[in-house]
Formats: sequence, structure tokens, C-alpha cells
Amino acid sequence: MSEETELLVHAIKSLRQDDNLFKDYIFPIVSGFFSALLGAGVAYFTLKYQEDIQIEKEKMDVANKWTLISENALASLLAIKTNYENELNDNPIQRALKVPTVLHNAKPINEEVLDLIFLVPKADDKRAQDLKWRGLPRIRSMVSNYNFLLDVWEKRNSIDRPIKVKLHQDYSDVAFVEVTKEQIIESVGIHKLIELVDLTQRVIKSTDELILEFHDFISEFPDIAKNIINTKKIKKYGSIITYSSEGNPKLIEKLEKVPEVNYEILAELFGINVDEVKNSYSTGYE
Repeated sequence: MSEETELLVHAIKSLRQDDNLFKDYIFPIVSGFFSALLGAGVAYFTLKYQEDIQIEKEKMDVANKWTLISENALASLLAIKTNYENELNDNPIQRALKVPTVLHNAKPINEEVLDLIFLVPKADDKRAQDLKWRGLPRIRSMVSNYNFLLDVWEKRNSIDRPIKVKLHQDYSDVAFVEVTKEQIIESVGIHKLIELVDLTQRVIKSTDELILEFHDFISEFPDIAKNIINTKKIKKYGSIITYSSEGNPKLIEKLEKVPEVNYEILAELFGINVDEVKNSYSTGYE
């Protein structure tokens, strides 16, 4: 072999790198592992972000649904109250005769209160625990009382019309409010009179109390929801529905309760003392 050929072969051999275990075996494995790990990490955090977005969307949907449901319930109660709000004095018999058979299309609330579980504060969040609309029992009670009130209105309607028809037949020449207690008892009986007076007082009082309760809920609940829901993450999705009665004097006027009943007359009619009568009509909202 010539000297020039040997030099060329030597140069080629010098360019060939020595075998390297890390470079040839370990590095490709480690590189592949970390690439897979990075891909898995990106996929995980992307999925986690999407799940967080979905959770916030669901919270907003539930919050808005409950605001609309409660606003509809409030509107139904106000519509019912319109039938008698300016007609009553404190006499329970006059109230029973003045409140008509109230026809309405109010529907019971059948939504699951547990959907609002995100409202429940942590055990160590004392400040949040003091907010009444972050407690599910209060909301559940409001819904339950509303549904029960609709049933009581239906019960009152079922006995009101027959009594009014009978009184009209017996005293067609006298307005209802001018009929005496004795004439009513003679016409329909003491038991029917007591039942009508009792149910009338219950629906009047509960309607007033629940109007205030629902109004308070839809006024405060949206702000509470805003503090819980991360609206920045879903600002393109929508917004939390808010409610305000400011600038609506007619609504504010309807929030005023009707005159308080004369419990002494009730006690005399029912044959019990005044304290017993008051306790029997307690709604828990006083």
C-alpha cells in the first residue's frame, strides 16, 4: 500500500467516533421516555384545564337556572297577591271573604337543591358560613315552603268557591263583607267558617313571607355566585344573571306586607288563647 493510501485510511479511521454506551443506548431511551412524559404532561394539563372550564360552565348554568326559577316563583307569588293586596283589614273574617278564589299558573319547583352543592363553604371559612344563601338547608326550606304554599292555596280554593256560592244563594242582596259572622255560621256552619279563615290567614302570611324570601335570594345570590365561580375562565361563554328591584317602585310597594291580622279575634273564633294562635301561624321567617 502506498504511503498516500495509508494516510487516507488513517484519516478516515480518525474520523470514526469510538463506541459510546450512553450516546448509543441510554440517551435514545431516556430521550424517548422524557418525550413521552412531556407529551403525557401536556395532555394531562390540557385535559385538566378543559375539565375546569366545563365545571365552571356547569356552575354558571346552575346558578343562572336557579336565579330564573326563583324569579319566576317570585313573579307567581306577586301575581297571586295582586288579587287581594289592597283589600284587607285586620279582621280575619273580612279577610276570608275578601280573598277570592285565586286562579294561577304557578308551578312547584322540582329542581334538585343538591345541584347547588358548590355553594357550601369549607369548614374553616367562617365568613362564608355566615352568608345565609351559602347554606343549602335555607334554600331547601324556601323551595319546600313554596311548594307547600301552592298546595295550601289549592286547598283554600277548593273550599272557598262552595262557601261563597252558598253565601250568595242565601244572601244575594248583601255583599260578602256585609254578611255577619252569625249569618255565615247559619249558612255554612262554624266548622267551614273556621277552616276558610284558617287557610286564608295561612296563605296570606306565607305568601308575604315567601315574597320577601325569594326577593332576598335573587337579590343576593348572583353576587355570591360571582365570588365562587371563576368567571374569567369562561368570560366568552356567558355571564351570571343579576337581579335588582331598584327603580321599580311598583315592585317595592308589593314587597310591603298586608295588614297584620287581629289575633284576638282569631283566638276568640278558634277558642284558644292569643299566644297559641300566634304560634300556630309562625312561619319561621319572622
